[in-house]
This record gives sequence, structure tokens and C-alpha cells, in this order.
Amino acid sequence: MTKHILKHVFCCILICSSISLSYANNTQMLTNKVSVAGQMNTAKFSQLMRQGFKSVIVNRPDQEIGNAVKVSELRNIAEKSQVSVIYQPVSSGKISQTDILEFAKYYNELPKPILMICRSGARSSALFHQAKSQGLLHE
Repeated sequence: MTKHILKHVFCCILICSSISLSYANNTQMLTNKVSVAGQMNTAKFSQLMRQGFKSVIVNRPDQEIGNAVKVSELRNIAEKSQVSVIYQPVSSGKISQTDILEFAKYYNELPKPILMICRSGARSSALFHQAKSQGLLHE
């Protein structure tokens, strides 16, 4: 298999393994520095802010169908806990190299631990794993 095909197979495995996150609606720790969460509401987000996250990256576009809470609402809650929120919308199933590079920049600059949010957690997980596999994340 070529390197290109292996990369796509790896990403598909990551996405499929993350699908269970959407059913459990839980937060999943990827490393001790980053976790992902699926479908969000203000009560769940408020609870997560009490768990010690220092930064949040929202990968779900505000206008995406089924989105129950806008990034501005999350930002208002996070600011009360002195947590910064970055809005980096990524289209489901369409992660670009530009998205990966932008995420890596945020990851390397933001205080940890970071909470990443999208619909199921799969998109954020894939973004993290692709940046990591490219050696873009400073651990």
C-alpha cells in the first residue's frame, strides 16, 4: 500500500472508532492534553468548564443542521471560567490541510488541557490525529 492509501485507511479507522462517542454523548480523552466532546448544550458545557479545561476549540460550524448551541453562547460560559474559546469550523468529512495546519497552530499556542467540540467527536479526533501524524504538534 502506498503511504497515501495508508493515511486514508488510518483516518477511516479513527473516524469509525470515534463514532461510539456520538452515541454515548461523552467526552473522550485523546491524551492528557486534549479531549473531544460531541453534541453540546449549555448545561453540559458548563459542567465541562468545571473539569479544568484551559482552552476550547469548536470545530462544529454554527450553521450546521442540528447544532443546539452557538459558539457565542459557549464563549460566554467559558469566559466566566477564564477559558478561551477558538472557533475553527470544519466541514464534516472535509478536513483540509489548511484545517490541520490551523489546528496545529492553536494546539501549540493554547494553554492545556484543550477541549475540542464537534457533532460526534469524530471530526475533532480526526483533526487532532492528522496533525499529530504529520508531526505538527509540540508535545
